[in-house]
Amino acid sequence: MTPKTKQRIYLFVGLAISALLIYLLFENVDFAELKAALSGANYWWLIPNVLIIFFTMYQRAYRWKYMVAPLGEVPFRKLLAATWIGFMANNVLPFRLGEFVRAYSLSSQHPKITKSASLATIFTERMVFDLVALLAIFVAVLVTSDITFMSEDADGERMRMGLAIAVGIALAGVIFVLIMARRPEKARRLVSKYLSFLPDKWKDSIDGIISKFATGLDFLGNARAVFSIAVQTLAIWILMGLSNVFVFWAFGFDLPLEASFMVLVAVSLSILIPAAPGFVGVYHAAAVWALGKYGVGLESALSCALVLHAAQYIVVTGMGLIYMSKEHLSLKRLEEVAEDA
Repeated sequence: MTPKTKQRIYLFVGLAISALLIYLLFENVDFAELKAALSGANYWWLIPNVLIIFFTMYQRAYRWKYMVAPLGEVPFRKLLAATWIGFMANNVLPFRLGEFVRAYSLSSQHPKITKSASLATIFTERMVFDLVALLAIFVAVLVTSDITFMSEDADGERMRMGLAIAVGIALAGVIFVLIMARRPEKARRLVSKYLSFLPDKWKDSIDGIISKFATGLDFLGNARAVFSIAVQTLAIWILMGLSNVFVFWAFGFDLPLEASFMVLVAVSLSILIPAAPGFVGVYHAAAVWALGKYGVGLESALSCALVLHAAQYIVVTGMGLIYMSKEHLSLKRLEEVAEDA
């Protein structure tokens, strides 16, 4: 099966999942109630929500600075531009190409930073630091909540399965990163062993990629940097959880603080599922499910989910497009280089 065929299959599966979830969400909706919920919201509460989105994007770029420091000195404005552009690309391009776009954006601006090394920092950020922080928040919600999320019904079974998958991904990410950071030669041996059927020139190319990827993990040798990154990561996710509270207030929800973090975790884990660009469907279904656990009705929960998603989507996509224009890039070019990565 060719890479192009695999991409088409993945895209079809993602679009099908999004379409199915959208259908299921709207199948039993009372559209008059949905319209009333949307028109009755106090949208002034979106201002602090949007401000937190801006702040956390700046914080992400600042955190990234610690990761790329061993690779070379990169101006903060370049890191910020690459961050906005990468997150924007996830909203408008398929296959979660935003991570590759972000790596390309940085490497294209610094001659000493390769795409592989840049991608290594992003992989570690997203699949290790971010995922572990989210799981820690989720465990805190489970421990402190009066609501039983792990029931014995099908809903509880799906929750346990989702949690097991997330923990498995986090553990796999941590193990992979540690092997790459501490023993890149062992990683090369493993690749040579399990890909022995490949032509020698291909294996040599993969060896080179692994070596470059490993250089992107040099920051893990600095305990102070790792601690700072971990603290910043937790702060970012706590702020993002708090930002949901303002949208709850916009719709007049009287919910405990934990509900905002439950929505955050549910949405963040749901976007690991293949979906259409912008995580359409999976985002909304996860938010509606989480709010439903706190007794919020379907129409109210769906209206809140639509606004939560729209606020993030419009801000991130708009700012990403602005920075893309400043860097003299185009979506077509970004998609091409990301698919070739």
